[in-house]
Amino acid sequence: MTDLRKIAVVMSENDNIAIAKKNIKKGTTLKHLSDVIKLSGFIPQGHRFALKDIKTGEEIRQYGYIFGISKGLKKGQTIDRKNIREYTTNYKKAVDKIFKNKIKFAENSAKKNISCKTFPGYKRTDGRVGTRNFFAIVPTSLCASDIAAKIADALDTDKSLKKKYKNIDGFVAAAHTEGCGCNDGEIIDRLLLTLKNTIIHPNVGGAVIIDLGCEKTNRKVIRKYLGNLKKYGKPVDFISIQDSGGTGKTLDKSKKIILKRLKKVNAIKRKNVPLKYLIIGTECGASDSFSGITANPLIGKTVDKIISAGGSAILSEIPEMIGAEINLIKRMTSKEVAKKFINGLDYYINLAKKFNISLEGNLVHGNKEGGLLNAAIKSLGAILKGGNSKIVDFVDYAELIKKKGLNIMNGPGNDLESMTGIAASGANVILFSTGRGTTEGNLIVPVIKISTRTEVYEKMRGDVDFNAGRLLDKNISQEDLSDELLDMVISVAAGKKTRAEVWKKRSFQVWTAGKLSL
Repeated sequence: MTDLRKIAVVMSENDNIAIAKKNIKKGTTLKHLSDVIKLSGFIPQGHRFALKDIKTGEEIRQYGYIFGISKGLKKGQTIDRKNIREYTTNYKKAVDKIFKNKIKFAENSAKKNISCKTFPGYKRTDGRVGTRNFFAIVPTSLCASDIAAKIADALDTDKSLKKKYKNIDGFVAAAHTEGCGCNDGEIIDRLLLTLKNTIIHPNVGGAVIIDLGCEKTNRKVIRKYLGNLKKYGKPVDFISIQDSGGTGKTLDKSKKIILKRLKKVNAIKRKNVPLKYLIIGTECGASDSFSGITANPLIGKTVDKIISAGGSAILSEIPEMIGAEINLIKRMTSKEVAKKFINGLDYYINLAKKFNISLEGNLVHGNKEGGLLNAAIKSLGAILKGGNSKIVDFVDYAELIKKKGLNIMNGPGNDLESMTGIAASGANVILFSTGRGTTEGNLIVPVIKISTRTEVYEKMRGDVDFNAGRLLDKNISQEDLSDELLDMVISVAAGKKTRAEVWKKRSFQVWTAGKLSL
C-alpha cells in the first residue's frame, strides 16, 4: 500500500479528488488519511481520480472550489470529460450579496518585510521606472511594419553601436498587422492606445514612428492622439515613407535620425529604487494540471510579496476567469470594480456569441492532454497567479493601470496578444507559467518562464528560466521557492537577461477581436 501523498496531490482538505504526480497503474492501492483507495483504472500524470464515491448531481471540488458536477463516480475512478458535466455560476446575482454582507477573503498573506529590497532601474521623468532601455521603431500601420523591422534589425546587429552605447538594451520594431483596411472605431482606438502606451513605456528610451502616409493611422492621426510627449523626456521622431521617397530613402533617413538620438537615450543610468516600482505582469501558456498546483500558486505568492512592498501586478486572460468569477469578485475592493469586471466579462462573452464561438475553445488540445478537464478547472488554476491580494481595479486592454496593487486587465488568453496588452498597461517584468513548454517573449518587457514540472524544465532549459516543479519532487517549501523567484525577478529587473531575451523573442501582437477586413 502506498501513501497517496507520494504519488498524488490533494490541494485542499475540502477536495474530493486528487491529481496524479506521475502515471499510476490500475489497481494501485493508496492510503489517504484513514481511508484506503483502490484505483479502478490507469491514471495518467496530471489527471484526476475520485477520493470517495461522488453521487450523480454532487459537486466535484479542487482547491475547495466546484469545477464540475458528477455523473456518478466511484472511489478510485478516473475523472474525465465523460463522467462530469459543466458547472456554471450566476456571478451577477452574487455581487449584491457579496458586497451587502461584506464577505471576507484571505487577504495577502505575505509576511516577510521586503520593503528594504531594491533594484537598479531606469527612472523616467513621469515617475515610472524601466527595467530595460530600448530604442523602439514603431510603425503606425501594417504598411510600414516591414521597414520598421528592417531598421531595427540593421541597428540591433551593429556591434559597434552596442559597444558605444552600453546603456541601450537594443533596437526593437513594434511590427504589427493593423492600422488600415478595417472598420473605424474600437479596432483603430485599441491600436492607437497600444502604440501610445508602448512608446511611453519606461522600458523605451526613445522612438521613431513611421507611417506609409495614406493609411487610417497616418502620422497626423497618431501625432494628434499621442499629444504632448515632452513630459516623458524621451526623443520621439516621425517619418513618412511616401514623403521620404520610398523604402531606400526612408531607411537612410531613419538611421540618420536615430543615430543622432542615441547619445541622449544612452545618457540615462540605472539607479537603485525600491520594489514599489515593480509592476508584474502574469501570464500562462501551454498549461497543464500542474500549472495550478506549482507554477501559478508560486507566481501568486511572489506577486503578493511584491504588492506587500508597495508594488503592483496585472492579472489578465479573461477566458481563463470563466468559472472562477465569484472567487475574484470576493476580492475586489468595491462594487464599482466588480461592475467593471462584469462589464468586461460581458464584452468578451457577447463578442464570442457574435462570432458563434465557444469560450471552451480556450481549452486547447495540449491543455486536455495535460489533464485540464474543462474551462472551470483551468480558470481556478489560472487565477492563482494573482495570489491573495485585494483586486483594486479593472482596466481595459493596454490601458495604463492607475492604482497600486493587483489589477485585472481585459484581454484574451492568446499569449502574444495578452502580453502586448499587459506590457502596454505598464508591466515592467512578466512572470509566465508553462506546463508543456512555450518559448515566446515580449517586445520590450523581460519575460521569466516558469515550468510546472521538472521534466519540462530539463527538456526545455534553453527556454525556461525557473523550475516550479521542485515543489513536487524536492523538499522545498513554497515560501522558500517564492523567495528564490523573487530574487530572480530582482536580478532580471536589474538587467539579467531571461532565456527569451537571449533568443531575442520579441513578440508584439495587438488584440484585434472583432476585426472585419475591408
